[in-house]
Amino acid sequence: MAQLNRKQTRTVDLALNCFYSRKAWLVPRSFDDFRVPNVLARELKLGRSRVLLMTDEGLEHLQTLVSIIDDADVFDGLANYSDVYGACRDVLARALSKGERPNDAQEFVGLVREHLAPEIDRRTFAVAIFGLELEGVDALELGSMKVVPAAVSQLDAAGVRHENSDISKAIEITKTRLWLIGSARGTATVAEEKFRAQAEITVGMLAVSAASMYEHGATAFRIGVVMSPEEAYGRAVWLSWTERERTLTTHMNLVRSQNFKIDADLVRQFNEAGVLARAFALFQAEERTPLAEAITRAVYWYSDAHREAVPVMKLVKYWSCVETFFSAEKKDIARSVSVGLTCVLVFGDFNFVPLADYAATKKRIVKLYDLRSRAVHRAAHRHVSKRDAANLSQWVAWMLINMVALVERGYSQVEQVKKISERLDAQVRSAAETR
Repeated sequence: MAQLNRKQTRTVDLALNCFYSRKAWLVPRSFDDFRVPNVLARELKLGRSRVLLMTDEGLEHLQTLVSIIDDADVFDGLANYSDVYGACRDVLARALSKGERPNDAQEFVGLVREHLAPEIDRRTFAVAIFGLELEGVDALELGSMKVVPAAVSQLDAAGVRHENSDISKAIEITKTRLWLIGSARGTATVAEEKFRAQAEITVGMLAVSAASMYEHGATAFRIGVVMSPEEAYGRAVWLSWTERERTLTTHMNLVRSQNFKIDADLVRQFNEAGVLARAFALFQAEERTPLAEAITRAVYWYSDAHREAVPVMKLVKYWSCVETFFSAEKKDIARSVSVGLTCVLVFGDFNFVPLADYAATKKRIVKLYDLRSRAVHRAAHRHVSKRDAANLSQWVAWMLINMVALVERGYSQVEQVKKISERLDAQVRSAAETR
């Protein structure tokens, strides 16, 4: 497994020392102490029903610990950011409960590894596949995966215990389809993500095979796996079991997305901000300025991106929104988009990001654009997390709102926004160098 480098080790040591200072957490004395933002994220549950609450500083130090361990990939891709976050939090809570603390970064990482080790296993999945038929064939071997009829006998053949599972309901839902069966190693979330990615490639190759044999190519086919309610048109069911225990787990997901509820109070907020009215006015105008046209194109890509199911495709399409404004010259695009997006977030009318966070935000944006480049130029497809896509989705939304406000203030050219962004970035960097 990977190890922390010297710089990462020093950062973890410092974050640990800071976390064990009295500024990082407090003992709640009354219900008023719980009336803070994100109180559940702040709770550290100790033994004997004791609870500590992390302060803003405590949360920041915890996030530093998690980010360093996640970036160092000490689990070799078998655990994700969320897994590491939960493990770090549990390790710290357990140590505080005993009145102890890890001596250094090496011990802390060892404790996190020990905590997550039982969660890492080879998991096998059986999911419904549509757009495919087996005629006179019992099974279709597809490398390490296979397509088989949806039947309990498949589970019996694999030695999976399912007496206590509601397997009959799962079979009833999937009985008109086949199963795609395959395995992946990792925590529950990582293994599922790995399997899903491999399944997408598998059905993609089936689509390629079909397209190569028919006159109209792939247009006549729609082959896919059902692992989300959107794919199942309301309810998705699939099965899994671990190599260690071989006990069946049934997964039944309803729609994961939520309705965007608009009430009278929200309508009032819309009216006061005026952003929606301005945006629809420029979308529906018979003639648009170059900046308004760029906003319209960016919103189209945003509409498409937010409906995507795969994180890497979400991220690529969200970056298309940003590139609409900051990639016209087609050179040094990474720098142009990072400067442009950061400046619009920090200096736009709504000041979504404080000036104090300029450097950190820009650094994170550069990293997210590198993820996009790896996808587009090197065909990487498993390196983008849901957190990455969610982070960028909000920043791009904030950017678009500020862009609409710029139109209202009289800006009409994309180049105007680029020039002022370059000037503001230079001023921020100059101010930082003179400190």
